[in-house]
Amino acid sequence: MKKIVGILVIILVVVGGIYFFKNKPTSTKGSGLKVGVILPLTGDLSITGEKLYQGVQLAQAQLEKEGVKFVVEDSHSKPTDAVSAASKLLNVDKVDVIIGTYSPDETIAVAPLALKENKDVFSFSFCSDSFKPLTNVFCGYPNADKQLDTVVPMIQKKGIKTMALVDANSDFGINSRDAMVRKAPSAGYTVVYNELVPNANGDYRTFATKIIASKADSVFVTMDNPVDALTVVKQLRELGFKGTAITFVDVDNKNLEKFGSFGEGTFAPGIAPSQFSSDYTSMYKAKFSGTPDYVSALGYDMTTYVVKAMEENPGKGSKTAVFNYKYKNPAIENFSFLEDRTVVYQLELQMAKNQQYVKAEY
Repeated sequence: MKKIVGILVIILVVVGGIYFFKNKPTSTKGSGLKVGVILPLTGDLSITGEKLYQGVQLAQAQLEKEGVKFVVEDSHSKPTDAVSAASKLLNVDKVDVIIGTYSPDETIAVAPLALKENKDVFSFSFCSDSFKPLTNVFCGYPNADKQLDTVVPMIQKKGIKTMALVDANSDFGINSRDAMVRKAPSAGYTVVYNELVPNANGDYRTFATKIIASKADSVFVTMDNPVDALTVVKQLRELGFKGTAITFVDVDNKNLEKFGSFGEGTFAPGIAPSQFSSDYTSMYKAKFSGTPDYVSALGYDMTTYVVKAMEENPGKGSKTAVFNYKYKNPAIENFSFLEDRTVVYQLELQMAKNQQYVKAEY
């Protein structure tokens, strides 16, 4: 009887072992890693937030197969709501890293909470000068100076001599204004009007009247919401402004459609070329049945880069992991982080033509 029982035990152990090995997870790589994502899915910045989320979703679909968990929160395009989202991700969901937010003001608000929990923030924001003392913040887009380098050749070729600056009274607006002031001597123009204005004002005709009175032959407009920047141009045109218009905004053809002829010919500096890896383009078309742009590609590259780096360097923290990682096959050519927590990749000047943003001609 004992022999029979012993034989049965052996059989059960063997059968159990076979079942375990046949049914064990195909991959444990990245298991347990939890990623928090904060995006402006509603509010003034939602057009950009939705496109970033498309890229995040493509990365998420791949990474979840490796055991990575994602928790996505909406900032509603407000720093206060971004803080609430970060607090939940850090204290309730216990995420290992935060990817997002988008605007510099949201990023600045979230950074201290993440630092308190010894977590890094990989923001989709441009690399604001305000991020330099925030040692746990990485940025996803080159700084204002590098972006605005793309507009200088156009200014010189067109012989622009006087420039009016009208910028949002925000971190993004102030960084942009300061960069244009610094470039004036080498680019050959003089700033004849310089004013910070509130975001989402809607009526900019008071400022437009001042710009026309300044006799500037060009206007440079920075707004957190691209619609506001195009509204400034529209109201200037309605008052008779004939000069060159430069809008420092995220480009989106949906926004251009709202302004018709008023948006035509406006220049948009610092845009990543819309030529991406074949793998990313195929993935995007398969899921969204359209053509990807640089915003969705940024969402994909940032998410994939950070998570893959943490997978390959477990237990070392996201900062060390990213610095030790070589990103393979990015959507945006040459996308990579530098040791100062900024990014580098190619940029170009675009312009509005037939209600489409295309590479600039001048």
